[in-house]
Amino acid sequence: MRLLQSNEDVNDARATIFRALGDPNRLRIFQTLAEADEPLNVTAICDRTDLEANLVSHHLQCLKNCQPVDSERDGRQKFYEVSRSEAVEMVALADECIRQNIESILGCDIVTQTDDRVEQRSTSSRMQSGDDDD
Repeated sequence: MRLLQSNEDVNDARATIFRALGDPNRLRIFQTLAEADEPLNVTAICDRTDLEANLVSHHLQCLKNCQPVDSERDGRQKFYEVSRSEAVEMVALADECIRQNIESILGCDIVTQTDDRVEQRSTSSRMQSGDDDD
């Protein structure tokens, strides 16, 4: 396990976990697992989130790499569950901050503009590579 040597390392690690949980689909998957009474396979996660299996699998890999989610194989299937209660607590704290500051959060133009630029770059890259679905 890599030790955090400096404030910069800590900030990088924070940014990584916030990015992992910052994607709306990953957050939906994480919340679904956090609310589940038992570990879920991809099919069960898809049923509860209305997301496609390939998208769920992709996002689960990210959540596993950042370690708020873990998996266990049972025969040919993998079952996923939240492995870090601290991550659930972090999301609950974020929910409390949102409740107290909803207008400011929804009106945060800087984050919205950054998200829009990222989406525009992503769409442009797909179009240039011929991956556009239209």
